[in-house]
Amino acid sequence: MGSTSLQSYLECGGYESVHWLCGGRYCGDCIEEAIQAGLPPFSSQDPKCKINNIDSYTQIDRGPENLVQVNYLHEIMAGVPSATFVLTFRNMTKWYMSMSNWWTDSKEVPFNSTKDNTMRGRFEVANITGLPVGVGRNVSEFSHFYCEYVKRVRKEVAKYPGRHELIEIDIEDPTVGWQMEEAFGVNRTCWGHSNTGNHNDAVPADELQ
Repeated sequence: MGSTSLQSYLECGGYESVHWLCGGRYCGDCIEEAIQAGLPPFSSQDPKCKINNIDSYTQIDRGPENLVQVNYLHEIMAGVPSATFVLTFRNMTKWYMSMSNWWTDSKEVPFNSTKDNTMRGRFEVANITGLPVGVGRNVSEFSHFYCEYVKRVRKEVAKYPGRHELIEIDIEDPTVGWQMEEAFGVNRTCWGHSNTGNHNDAVPADELQ
């Protein structure tokens, strides 16, 4: 939610920022492999994983099938010396509607996405921590999942006072540019909206429960 806008904003401000790709591999794969090997999350031993000494990571997963920030939240929080985490929000019904219709035929994305395999559908079968298979078929279920994730993030950050910082922004708030400038020191004019591609905002009424 808002990762491409964050990426554009931070790059505009001169930050070295990555989105999905860390060198020759996907960031999420590099992070997951490091954690499973008992290493800190950003210390992959694969030379193709250019994951160290980066200013910001605006998207570390490669989609619902690899939501490392959800499935390995504790390991990431515990394994990073210090960091600023950003939680993004928007109207949940609009977000759900957007995901229900989002797909792309771009060869640059790391997954098979079609009109019959939307982002929301992929969430439903991915078996994510807090969102088991078959759950997420309506706004209420998906909202519950995200709200519980937000609670987990706040709880984890609170374990490390003075070490981690949490910034929460509503990407639909007209003052978000000013908020980002205050938080990161990057001019508010760098903020904009990205990734408004192949989707529309209409879903069946039975999913809006």
